[in-house]
Amino acid sequence: MAIIKSAFEKRPIGEGETPQSFFEHVRRKHAFLLESSRGVARPGPGRSDGEHVANGEGAVVGRYSFLGWDPFMVVSCEKGVVHMDNLKDFADFKKSAVRQMVDGEPMKVLRDIFSRLRFMGDFPFPFCGGSAGFLSYDYGCAFNGVNQKVFDDLELPDFCLLFTDKLVAFDHENSDVYFAGFAETETAAKRKIDEIGVDLERAPSIRGKGEIGRIESNLSAKSYREKIAKVKEYLAEGQTYQVNFSQRFSAECTFDGWSVYKNLSVKSPAPFSCYFDMGDYEIISSSPELLLRKRNEKLETWPIKGTIGRGGTAREDSRNEKRLLASEKDEAELSMIVDLSRNDLGKVSEPGSVVVDGHREIMKLSHVIHTYSRVSGKMARGKDLFDAIGAVFPGGSITGCPKKRTMEIIDRLEDFKRGVYTGSAGYISFAGDCDLNILIRTMLLKDGKIHFQAGGGIVIDSDAKGEYEETMDKVRAIIESLSKD
Repeated sequence: MAIIKSAFEKRPIGEGETPQSFFEHVRRKHAFLLESSRGVARPGPGRSDGEHVANGEGAVVGRYSFLGWDPFMVVSCEKGVVHMDNLKDFADFKKSAVRQMVDGEPMKVLRDIFSRLRFMGDFPFPFCGGSAGFLSYDYGCAFNGVNQKVFDDLELPDFCLLFTDKLVAFDHENSDVYFAGFAETETAAKRKIDEIGVDLERAPSIRGKGEIGRIESNLSAKSYREKIAKVKEYLAEGQTYQVNFSQRFSAECTFDGWSVYKNLSVKSPAPFSCYFDMGDYEIISSSPELLLRKRNEKLETWPIKGTIGRGGTAREDSRNEKRLLASEKDEAELSMIVDLSRNDLGKVSEPGSVVVDGHREIMKLSHVIHTYSRVSGKMARGKDLFDAIGAVFPGGSITGCPKKRTMEIIDRLEDFKRGVYTGSAGYISFAGDCDLNILIRTMLLKDGKIHFQAGGGIVIDSDAKGEYEETMDKVRAIIESLSKD
């Protein structure tokens, strides 16, 4: 086991400096930006700046943004086989000219990798080096024992993690920016900070021009209603209590993903946004939902259920918020998912430690208003972060419950593997902490096409027309971000 040392420098955020302006200089293959909405907040009509950030009592969201590039290792999983690309020497991981296949169950392989890299000491922010990346929804199916039969047209990895030894962190609460390096010695870690300085002096990437083709759904409005009717048959038979069913939109696209992300961050800022350039594909997300946060022994998940469109004025906003809170259907849906979340966390938490810290709180985003809850627990002795990921992934709010049977129903009804949609992205630190979102409000750019999905929780009294309109509300900001202007 290698003991990882760190070094960092801090200074106030300068005039015009943002996570995006820094990322312009370091964007390349295998680069990532995990961005809080506080870094890109834009007021809307009748709204105060930053109003879109969730504001539950005691809840802290959107404090940090992180960017990383030039990873020392890329770990991915394809069809159940883990591949390790060592791009430079780091601890006992040595640069290799060939991709290595690693035997073993994928989550156990990840656990073994992190067990060989242990961070010691205090650090000013939670992402003290480690990896950033994503887990696909379909990987969640695999380790939940769901045998998918749906068509895999995107051919994405089950997961991909970028292991970084250089990091820039923005603390939006204190208006500071940190430059951090990680290595086996403090001297080597300080040299990483010098490398960051050189990299940030490079010429910024130029915003590319492009075209977007006709955006088409895999389902017509009629087909969508027919699928909802089939969901209700499963519900009436008692096979499940709620199904998160989605439709997928696709279009030919010659925009580069970074340009799309910048547009989206203005149209729809969110507390758990992210951009990944993986070389062969790009992930663009403005997710508002937290799947899992781990800080020492504390575990948290914040499920979202209940959606209504924003109003054009503050008065209309207030009226819509009251309508959402008065909805018995939305309350029942969220309460059901909260119970599922409590059960998931209970698998890895000390008995009696799982509590609901806040229920049906309001989250306002650019185009919609959500209700969400906050559930937490204390991790049980003998359990670790990877046990926690296995317990909660994929999130119940984007499957339904009971989870496994509902995922089997989703596989029967949806036309394609979901890929990144409703998977999870974020970071896992050397210290074993994490922030992982749920990949909703998310686009995938691959092979000249852009794809995005939207869904909603279907229960026995759902109105098919209303559910269809809700999915359109959810993708409106995405479609606007793809406009040619």
